[in-house]
Amino acid sequence: MKLNKLAAIISTGISCAYLTQCTSVHQMATFGTKTIDNEAALQDTKPPTNGVYTYPITRIHQDSTDYFLSGEYGRSADHVRSEGEFGDSSAYPRPDDGVSRYFGEKIVDKFRWLENVDDMNKDYTQETDEDRDRNLIGSLLEDDVKDGLFDNRTRKDLQTVKPKQSSEVNDWVNAQNEVTNQYFDANPIYEQVKNNINALMSYRYSYRKENKDGVGSLELYRHEDGYIRLELTDTDGNKRTLFNERELSEDGNTVLPWPDIYVSDKGSYVAYVTAPGNNDTDTRGRTDLHVIDIKTGKAAIEPIQNADNNSIIWLDDKSFLYIQGSQIKRHEVGSKKWVDPIEVTWGEIDGAGPTDMWYSDDETRRYLVIEAYKKAPTSFIKDTKTNKVYRIHSEKFFNDFFYHAPDYTHAPLASLVHFDDKTLDVYFISGEKNIKGDIFKMNLNNPKKREIVVAIPDEYDETLEAIYHPEAGGHFLIKYLKDGAHKLILTDTTGKIVKDLTPDIPGNADDLTSYVAEDDNKDGDKKAKDKEVADEDDQTPDESYVSFRFNAIIKPRTVYKYSPSKGEFIDVRRRDLIPFDENLYESKQILYTSKDGTKVPMNINYKKGIKLDGKNPTVLYGYGGFGATENLAFHKSKAAWLEHGGVWATAFIRGGSEYGHTWHKDGRLLNKMNVFDDFAAAADYLAQSGYADSNHLAISGASNGGLLVGASMVLHPEKFRVAIPAAGVLDMLRYNDNFHTQYWAGEYGLPYDSVAQYKLLKSYSPYHNVKAGVCYPSTLVMTSKRDDRVTPSHSYKFVAALQDKQVCANPTFLYAAEQFGHWANTYQEQKNDYSLFTSFALNEMNIKHVPDLTHRHDADFYKTDKWREEEAKEHAKQIKKLQQRIDKLNETKDK
Repeated sequence: MKLNKLAAIISTGISCAYLTQCTSVHQMATFGTKTIDNEAALQDTKPPTNGVYTYPITRIHQDSTDYFLSGEYGRSADHVRSEGEFGDSSAYPRPDDGVSRYFGEKIVDKFRWLENVDDMNKDYTQETDEDRDRNLIGSLLEDDVKDGLFDNRTRKDLQTVKPKQSSEVNDWVNAQNEVTNQYFDANPIYEQVKNNINALMSYRYSYRKENKDGVGSLELYRHEDGYIRLELTDTDGNKRTLFNERELSEDGNTVLPWPDIYVSDKGSYVAYVTAPGNNDTDTRGRTDLHVIDIKTGKAAIEPIQNADNNSIIWLDDKSFLYIQGSQIKRHEVGSKKWVDPIEVTWGEIDGAGPTDMWYSDDETRRYLVIEAYKKAPTSFIKDTKTNKVYRIHSEKFFNDFFYHAPDYTHAPLASLVHFDDKTLDVYFISGEKNIKGDIFKMNLNNPKKREIVVAIPDEYDETLEAIYHPEAGGHFLIKYLKDGAHKLILTDTTGKIVKDLTPDIPGNADDLTSYVAEDDNKDGDKKAKDKEVADEDDQTPDESYVSFRFNAIIKPRTVYKYSPSKGEFIDVRRRDLIPFDENLYESKQILYTSKDGTKVPMNINYKKGIKLDGKNPTVLYGYGGFGATENLAFHKSKAAWLEHGGVWATAFIRGGSEYGHTWHKDGRLLNKMNVFDDFAAAADYLAQSGYADSNHLAISGASNGGLLVGASMVLHPEKFRVAIPAAGVLDMLRYNDNFHTQYWAGEYGLPYDSVAQYKLLKSYSPYHNVKAGVCYPSTLVMTSKRDDRVTPSHSYKFVAALQDKQVCANPTFLYAAEQFGHWANTYQEQKNDYSLFTSFALNEMNIKHVPDLTHRHDADFYKTDKWREEEAKEHAKQIKKLQQRIDKLNETKDK
């Protein structure tokens, strides 16, 4: 599936909706016109063309009379002020005419009507007269509900659900999608690329496996078809599917946004969380926490709305804790209580938002450890015996550094490392002495006494994470950041380095774990209770170890287990058995020089034996904003690009936090141009080093990275052959007037803030810098009709401007997905996205043939000998148990 075929809608419904009169949209469609009084509007009814592709007509402003031709008629009444508040721009708001004025300068916005996007809910409600009469009593009493289902009509506010009606903007988008469809129908490599990516991604992936005595084994996994299933294998070896993600909703778009399950103590119930889609409204305000009876497979409770999936703790076999908003609540299966009791309030944790929780000891359950977010990650510990809550971070540090700091200020506040519930010692990472982060120690009996036990070495850029391992006098496994890549260092308790455990490839590490064989690790270390446990991690050795999971752009997630007592790795095995051969590729980390002399890291990945002749199809990827550290994790889209002979480069440009708070500060507000200079310099490095000349270089980024791509292609169109901005912020003068974006003001600034801020925003705003007479790269603008974080109007307006001004044959296409949120919703949609991306970029680089990659190794190929031996032993064990049951049954039968 590329895009939904919309010919029926387009051929009939579009004719007078967004243009004047038209025939159906064909690859070289022609359009008629009607008499229009406005001369400028008449000019815009001619179908835009670049000489090869003819696009749907995009008319100018939304009014039949376009007031902007003679001056400003009014300004939008809900613009965001600098302090992030919504305010009325005048005592008497007037209709917006498509003109804005900033410090005496008039900006004409002729495609502003494309901001009138449809309601992003899948359906909408409209209260009728009958609804109003009925709702005096309550419509929940009216109809029966099917067996096994719960009534969710309260979510519809007791109103009549009406189907969506297509709008003028939606009709225009559908027509654009149809032209994009036609391009991919004619793309000579699209089908082969799609088949290759389907073969890469169609494999079984286990998220979690848990065994319960007397019940059997539960496994949450993604099937080869892309949908997640929960399967029970009972004690007799019989398998039963408890749920299939494809069957959670009629349209298949209800998903497990963060795949995980939580099993009750005795295995009677299992909990999980779903969302009806993947936009922010779905995942932050419309989640449902489900509990099903494992024996019957039926719902055991009415779904709990708006529950957070990050953590659920079963207290016994009937009750559990869960996070809902800013509170931690307790629910009991079968309870008739109208409201669940609150266990931890928002006020108890200083107004922070809880993100995760666990007990330091699952047996005593006295100390509840709470991870939370308060402008930065922090931690609290609640003594359930005394109900006292201990704050781990320094209040003075928070007030001095974070309180007045803008959003997304990057620094470690108090990330928990280890809590000993016997001595009450707490180890944590904080930037209160060194903003890069040291490991501190404090005791709950004297929280004000805080001492550094491991200071960050000068050579590293930040302390990201650490765990404590008690074996052999005690060790810390510490994850540092260095030039954008993760380093894993084992130290003693004084910080003396014991061994560098970092694999020999730039990448990312996570899930740091301490396992102590003697006492099953009852030492209060949450990291040892990994929530993402799969069958290959289920071995329980008779020796202690520290472990971590490591992956890189060319390396699927791999588990490393290291024994400090032996001084060696005792096991290394793939966690992700995707059919991708990492041994065919290389990865390197380099530093290049930006325009102002700043050294910037970049990661480059390619197939071994590459020729540095400038002819390699290359993607340069970046983000550069909001203090976000760029990710070197394995990703299927990048793997697909590499498999098709490409080079993948990731630039760690300013605006992120690769070098801490200062790196972010140097790429925000009035320093934003540094971000685009860094990205342009990365392109120059790739060209000068022989990876890709300008005819073989594509740029890619999403969200703020979409802004990066949009700005780069209009500022330096000569440097790139292909540009693919996804869900980008592309209108920098009106981003604050579209949906809930006031919290971006601290990153970008507002055009009303100052003359300097206005001029800077205008100088790089992609939409405002598309100029006539310029040849821009071949462009595929990707978005979703349901993106409620960066509204799709940014993409719509940018496409309209490019199609209007493009002077050469390089095409501009829009792909607006129907059901995505800010990114792809389902696994199938991800496959589609990657196929469009890869085939478009390669085709526009004049690559007309790609290899057939549909024949791949099976999962067993990527397993180690030790792994296969363990599986053989486990299989023999199961056969023996089965034979014992058969013998016992035969014995009973004989008697």
